[in-house]
Parts: sequence; structure tokens; C-alpha cells
Amino acid sequence: MSAMDWREQDPGDMTAALAAAVGDAATGWSLGTFGALAEFHRGAETPAEITATETGWSVRTDAGAMFVERHAAARIFPYEMLSKMAGAWSQGVLVCLPAPAADADGAAGLEDMGDDADGRLFDLGLGVPHLRPCIRTDAADLIALLRQNLGTPFLDLGHDVVAAIKHAQPVRVFISNLGRIEVAVDIPESDGTTPMGPHTHIMPTLLKKGQGQSANIDLPDGWVAALAFFPPNPARDILGERRTFDAAAHERFQDLMMRFAPREIVAAKNRVREALAAGNGPDGSGPPETRAERTALRVALRQWQHTNGASAVWRDWTAAFDGAAARQLDDAEAGEP
Repeated sequence: MSAMDWREQDPGDMTAALAAAVGDAATGWSLGTFGALAEFHRGAETPAEITATETGWSVRTDAGAMFVERHAAARIFPYEMLSKMAGAWSQGVLVCLPAPAADADGAAGLEDMGDDADGRLFDLGLGVPHLRPCIRTDAADLIALLRQNLGTPFLDLGHDVVAAIKHAQPVRVFISNLGRIEVAVDIPESDGTTPMGPHTHIMPTLLKKGQGQSANIDLPDGWVAALAFFPPNPARDILGERRTFDAAAHERFQDLMMRFAPREIVAAKNRVREALAAGNGPDGSGPPETRAERTALRVALRQWQHTNGASAVWRDWTAAFDGAAARQLDDAEAGEP
């Protein structure tokens, strides 16, 4: 059970944050659940048609499309998590709905959803209430085969059906009550390279865990992440490798954290920032009580190193609360592997 709760979020402020994210070519998006995900990425060099309406926003490229719905009940939840890479962290923003509002009637077995655009839409039947993971096809042979297997959960489909889907290369269409991602590029082979642009993942081992998102993210109880976006990480590139620190990207994401993250998280980060700015060490004070607050403190320490350097007082805080990172920094400075 999570002790986190929402801060009051101004609808206009939240809408502006979503609009800015949609318009940023460097921000990636995902829709799905732990183990079944559609991702939408584009770069500044990718031609895109972006449209804003009263109901939401759409982005179309040759490789796929994304639709983000406005929803009165939606809230945004920016988060940061520790990385095993010294001095690094991961970050993202979950767009959430109360569980009843998030329920999209995701099918428990293969379901024919009827005509959609230029083909027939089938829910693959993963049994996730807030998700409709679909394929769209106009291939008569595949449509006939899928209709023969209606009601069968995707994970129980025969090898012949899965092979026929891959052979037909249908458009993947993942739908929630907050949006839709369409992927038009071919499905790669199991041992192939994941494309950099829009793509999908279905990972049975993770699906069986029945988690909506990483267990390291503590959403307020009763809420579901029905969409997510990922502004550029200031310390890591899109492949997760180290990059030259981007101070402007860092400031933009910290602004989202300060405006929308739970108060406990903001307080934990401010505690260490204010102490470091004043030159005050930890003085034997204990760690925060919750895992989420402890993570926030450690992330703030890693971020401080990038923005202000590794001072003696920073080393004291890091040794007290993020010792592994301190040891790796010492080894790197000493030239040790």
C-alpha cells in the first residue's frame, strides 16, 4: 500500500505540461502495462504532423501515430529512480486515472473489435483491464484465423497463430482511456534489434507478474498509469549511456517535480539541497522513513554532483546515504577499474 497522495493539480497547468511534452520531439511516450508496451519516439529530424483539438493532441509520422486524450480526472505523476550507474538516475512522468475511470474493458481473450481505419481491429486479449493491446489488419487469411480463436488469451494462442500475426506484419494499436499509440513498422525478429522509433513489446514473463508499472514506483492507492512520457534524461542518452550533462533538460524536469511530485518527495530533495547549499553535513541524522523518500534524497545527491560538483560536504552526505556511488566515484578518480 502506498502512503503517497496527490497534490492539488491545476487543470490548466497540467494541460500545459502535456501540450509541451507532445510538442517536444525529444520526449518519448509509452502506453501499456508491465510486460506489454507500445512506445512512440521521434526525433527532431522526423517529419511529423501535430494537431491539437478540444479533445486532445495527435502526432503522426510515417512509422506510427500517437493520440493523447484530455481527461478531467487525469493527474500527472513525475518520478525519479536510482540507476546502478554511478551518478545516474532514471525519470519519467506517469499520466494516471482513478481505477474505475481507467478501466477500458481490456479483453481476457482474443476479441474482434470491428472495422478501424483501413483494417479490422482485434484485441489480443491480455486480460489487463486498463489496456486494449490490438492489431489492425486487412489480410483476409489472418482475419479468418483470428476469428477461429476468439476468446483465447494471447498467451495461450498456438504457435501457428502467433507466427501468422508476425508474418502478416499488422499495425499494432495500443489503447487506453488516456490515449492510443499506433506502430506501423514491422515486428522485428525475437533476436532482432528494437527500432529507434515507434515499437511494441510483449514479454510474457513480466506480464505474469500482474503489475501496472515498476514496483519501485509508489503511485497513490487506487490510481492507474494509463499513459507515460519521458522527457530527455540530462545524464543519460536514449540508449541509457552516459551523456554530457544537459543542465537545461535537468531544470525542465525539476520544474515538473516541484510542481507535480508528492510533497514528501519534494521535501526529501529540498532537505539535502538546502543543507548542501548551506555547507551543512548530515550530522548523524537518520534516513527518511519511506523508501520513496530515501530514493528521492539519494537522487538529489547524484544530481547535486552534476550541478555543483563533489564537495567535501557532498561526500559526507553521499557516504551516509549513497555509499556505493561514493566508492565508485573515489575509484574512478583514483583511476581504478
